[in-house]
Amino acid sequence: MGRWETVLQAGPYLTVIGLAALWALGEILQTFRSDIRRALRSGWSGLFIGAHVLFVLALYVLGRRLRLPPEDPWLLAVAVGIGGPVLLRAQVNLLQPLDPNVGQAVSLSLADLYGRFQRFCRDQIDQHLVSERIRLLEQAMQLPVELLEERVRLYGHASLLHSPEEIEGYLTRLRERFEGKERALYMASYLMAQVGYDFLQREIRRLPGKSP
Repeated sequence: MGRWETVLQAGPYLTVIGLAALWALGEILQTFRSDIRRALRSGWSGLFIGAHVLFVLALYVLGRRLRLPPEDPWLLAVAVGIGGPVLLRAQVNLLQPLDPNVGQAVSLSLADLYGRFQRFCRDQIDQHLVSERIRLLEQAMQLPVELLEERVRLYGHASLLHSPEEIEGYLTRLRERFEGKERALYMASYLMAQVGYDFLQREIRRLPGKSP
């Protein structure tokens, strides 16, 4: 019985943590969708998610202490878990004059502070990834241009978002503007961005003597 009561008491806190972490995780996945696995392994991703969770968790603890509605801790946990991240991206008016002509509202732009922190973490994650991505692109430039072109064309047929005609037009423009390794670079970077880092890495590993 004691363990069950402990679980019930911890449940709302875990709900807040889970919702806040999912929101922050979604932003990372959206930004680094082509290299999700390595992005999540970066310590900066952990910092971004952790800071997000701590802010929302602090709001929940404050709400419990002030006994804000709803009084049910589970409902409050869901409300804060969803509303906390929204508040973090909003501008809060601390003092609003009754007459707008008298003066301006005193506001705290949480969105500005959060935006700066978000950009900082995003830049640090990108720097963590970029060296390996450059090395992979250098190796991809050694692949036969025909092989890269075939992979891009196959992507066009497999993708649900891009038609084969659209991809063929992209390849035609590359052939008209670039030659050799420069064209290979554009196709390799396209595959990395659209299909992912791991896909391009597997393609390189298929060749004898290649082990990125």
